[in-house]
Amino acid sequence: MADSYQSFKLAIYCTASCLDLSLEQLEEDMAFFRKHLKVSKVYIENHRGDVNLSRERLEELKAFFLSQEIEVAGGITPILGKEYRPGYERLLDGICYTDEASRAKLREAAETAAAVFDEIILDDFFFTNCACDECQRRKGDRTWEEFRLELMAEVSENVIIKPAKAVNPQVKVIIKFPNWNESYSSAGYNTDKQPALFDGVYTGTETRDPAISQQHIPRYASYSLMRWMENLAPERNGGGWFDAFDCTYTDYYLEQAYLTVFGKARELTLFCYHLLKDHLYVPPLGFQLDKLDQLAGQLGQPLGVSVYEPHHAKGENHLNDHLGMLGIPLELTPYFPENADAPLLITANAARDKNILGKMKAFLRGGGQIIMTSGFLSRMTGKGIEELTSLRPTGRPLPVEQFAMDTGICSFQEFVGSPAPITFPVLSFGTNATWQSIVAWNGPVNYPVLMYDNYGKGKLFTLVVPENPADLMKLPASVVTKIRDTFTGKLLPYRLSGPGQAGFFPYDNESFILETFVPHAATWKVQVPPGKVLRQLTPVKSAPPLKRTAVLEDGTAEYTITLPPSAFAAYTLGEEAN
Repeated sequence: MADSYQSFKLAIYCTASCLDLSLEQLEEDMAFFRKHLKVSKVYIENHRGDVNLSRERLEELKAFFLSQEIEVAGGITPILGKEYRPGYERLLDGICYTDEASRAKLREAAETAAAVFDEIILDDFFFTNCACDECQRRKGDRTWEEFRLELMAEVSENVIIKPAKAVNPQVKVIIKFPNWNESYSSAGYNTDKQPALFDGVYTGTETRDPAISQQHIPRYASYSLMRWMENLAPERNGGGWFDAFDCTYTDYYLEQAYLTVFGKARELTLFCYHLLKDHLYVPPLGFQLDKLDQLAGQLGQPLGVSVYEPHHAKGENHLNDHLGMLGIPLELTPYFPENADAPLLITANAARDKNILGKMKAFLRGGGQIIMTSGFLSRMTGKGIEELTSLRPTGRPLPVEQFAMDTGICSFQEFVGSPAPITFPVLSFGTNATWQSIVAWNGPVNYPVLMYDNYGKGKLFTLVVPENPADLMKLPASVVTKIRDTFTGKLLPYRLSGPGQAGFFPYDNESFILETFVPHAATWKVQVPPGKVLRQLTPVKSAPPLKRTAVLEDGTAEYTITLPPSAFAAYTLGEEAN
């Protein structure tokens, strides 16, 4: 085999159109990649729109890469050109799966790939947005979501999997889920049924630059979606896939690799061959992958606050990713956690589960801690949430710039300001029935930001989310720290304090990674228990040496970490020498 990384594989996806070149040119291009990267696998695509590679050409390409000691697999992008389903507009050339000619063409592509490869991955166009007359007729009284979810499960089995396995019973067919997870069900991606049909899943970890891209996905999603897929299909999530589109800065491209590795990806796939050949992103990526490979082998399993994201959930889209960028470690799962030892985040997305309130009550009675959002509260008002809290939505927004935290008897103990106004939804509540932890201050009146209720042996916090969730990044550092402590206090033996715009990734072997999203140098403090010291795991030249700056009265040691833009550093707890 070719030289490879120890902690993950690195693959390059080759689209059908970019393989229209001589073997001599292919060898020259691969020399560029292999100069900088340890490429151990390629995906060779045989179908994309109007481009189809013959079995003979696929065999030729397969033989070439095998001669280079590079593993090969097949790929299909399920889109079709304008000659299919004529007369109807199809966004992004998505396939109409009620059209038999379209089904037959995709079936043929699956059979061709299976005849050559023992593994095939579907690029993330395996959805439908067609609303032609026949699709409308077959939909009937169902919603588009219901129709498309059922249709795509059927297509998976009868158009892709069964035809491929009839040609090659050994073939493994992998479905790659895209990065737009909270819109899956709108176009037929069925995370409830498709993972059981396919031999494995794959995760789209592209985030690019959310400020300028159409999908506006927070950068933390390169990590969080990887974790959701890992929990969806344990040991069957092949890896993470990202690209170089719309990455305003080189660091934005590299960051996708960092977060994919932090999420414990088994394989990284680079999209795609023609986009990256002779590209300036490749040398720095190789430089960083060597560091990531060394680091990944020293990390345990990720730890985080459980985030219940049921199948087909939507409501507060990507709110968990905005919270993740406050330095709150999150572990997304499609299954409601039974273990009440770890805190649980409930957003409006969880309202998809019709039994959610009963599950929450049982969790709280068992001594669990739940943080629910104002969006979930609004969604469940009038449906039984009233038993858990006196908080009620008023429907009124309010811009604020001042915050107060923690009460002694009546008065608050700390007052801080934000750099710009933040608009929050106003909630009413019963004084002394629900208690304030953080409030927003406006003249002589304050409004809830973080509140809590007791229920059974457990505690229910309510986090009020700004009208624009990205405004969470405007919260003062002390407010962010208070919110972060609420999430992680029961989870971790150490404490991170400081501003938002940080990725905080703890693992179960007492190691953690701190990454900055701040566009300038920023500082955080980490407090570790008495008898423990903090050590840097791997040399990170872009990060200053670790400094212990204080020892508190109880023996807790405090360390200061300052990171320049786009940097990360990894640490582990150790025993203090006598």
